[in-house]
Amino acid sequence: MISIVLTHFNKGLLLNRTIESLQPWDDIVHEIIVVDDHSSDPEWIKNAEHIVHTYPKIKVIQNTENKGPAIRLNQGGFAATGDYLFFMDSDDVLAPNRLHVFLNEMQKQQADLSYAKKVKIHDLNEIQKHTTTVWESSTNVLNYMLKNNIMQMCVMCTRALFLKAGGCNEHLFIQDESLALNLGKHSKKIISTELHSVFVILDNKETKRARGENRLSRHLEQQHFDMFFTIHDFLNNYPEIDPENKTILVKKALSTYWKSIRKTPQQRFSDVLIYLGSRMNPLKTWDKHHQHLIKYFNQLDHVRKISK
Repeated sequence: MISIVLTHFNKGLLLNRTIESLQPWDDIVHEIIVVDDHSSDPEWIKNAEHIVHTYPKIKVIQNTENKGPAIRLNQGGFAATGDYLFFMDSDDVLAPNRLHVFLNEMQKQQADLSYAKKVKIHDLNEIQKHTTTVWESSTNVLNYMLKNNIMQMCVMCTRALFLKAGGCNEHLFIQDESLALNLGKHSKKIISTELHSVFVILDNKETKRARGENRLSRHLEQQHFDMFFTIHDFLNNYPEIDPENKTILVKKALSTYWKSIRKTPQQRFSDVLIYLGSRMNPLKTWDKHHQHLIKYFNQLDHVRKISK
């Protein structure tokens, strides 16, 4: 019924904790696909053998090159054979029975896309406190997702929708936003809930703002680069997008530029004008300056740029 796709790179035993939280013995779990992105952890091969032996529904895809989570998510998604696909990060924890909750509501409402809340906590006991489910739905899917900023990795969709959307943008490193936009563009109906479902477990030294060195979300320059080009490429792929959705996306791209360049030696007075223009007339500002923004992001040194 449900294929679960986990992209993996050097997560150690956190992967095992994630798999346990997915309740892999449940009948609705068709398979759990772990796509390894050429982990350098010397214990990985041993652990891969362990999880395959322990959990009969586990399939591990080994790779001999490190290509990043976007390419690996697509690799797992296109290999999946379940009717529904569920994606989450391989070091997070899913609350008990959430897959049943998502599947039942998707079938009840005949939705092809479902999102739930992803939150950061320190105490695992916090997971048990969240049980009340209130669902919203929309058939104006992309607009609903943009207005509600739905982009987190707690997503279930039909396999048919994933194939139609083509997965995420493989020319980028981080996959969250491009997967959301592509699914939203092709979805017929989304259901969404604020129910806390996927939990990022912070260690003692981490806060919801200050993340550990091993967290991809700590690397803001990479986030800014991938966010900008996610939007840029999406607008290029779908030039017919309606003005309201385009405005929301353009404002986000311009905001990403401002967040990236402000308080750096490269910031100029002209960048302040771009920021102000993004608030007053974002579409005109985008048309005038987006080539400059492309040049700026392409010259960033400390980002992973993917060439397939």
